[in-house]
Amino acid sequence: MSMMPNAQRFIAQPKSPLEGVPVAAWGRFIAALEVQPVNARSPSGGLGAYDIRPRRLVELGYASELTSKRTSTGRQVQVCEFVLPWTQSKFLADPVAQFAAVSKSILLYHRAIVSGELKKPKGCSVAGALAILQVGGRGALESWPNLFTDTQALYDACKGAF
Repeated sequence: MSMMPNAQRFIAQPKSPLEGVPVAAWGRFIAALEVQPVNARSPSGGLGAYDIRPRRLVELGYASELTSKRTSTGRQVQVCEFVLPWTQSKFLADPVAQFAAVSKSILLYHRAIVSGELKKPKGCSVAGALAILQVGGRGALESWPNLFTDTQALYDACKGAF
């Protein structure tokens, strides 16, 4: 698995934020989650290297005022307003903030799985379930194993990390 430059900066962190997940496994997982350039916005409206969706940014406290808009291609996507001191421009220019946001997101999803608040489907690895949640939220996890092509690709890239 090849790592994108941003992920390579962070895999040397002292430990994984997930209890019981070794640093090397966390590094493989986070590298697989890095799917686009730091300053990118995906066709689905996801922001930054980890394609963090506006709904999740609101849930994490980075943004508020979630709304939908139609893109120039006719696709309906969600958008958000960032909460100060953040702006979309600042967030897209800051790989450390993006890494912190995705780490917090994964940690919260992991706690929800461990506590039983979220049910990991049979045959789905923990890393795979976390990848599905990160890209598509709870609805995507509930759709397992019927995933969109991009969600399936991310699941496949992450499922063996731990």
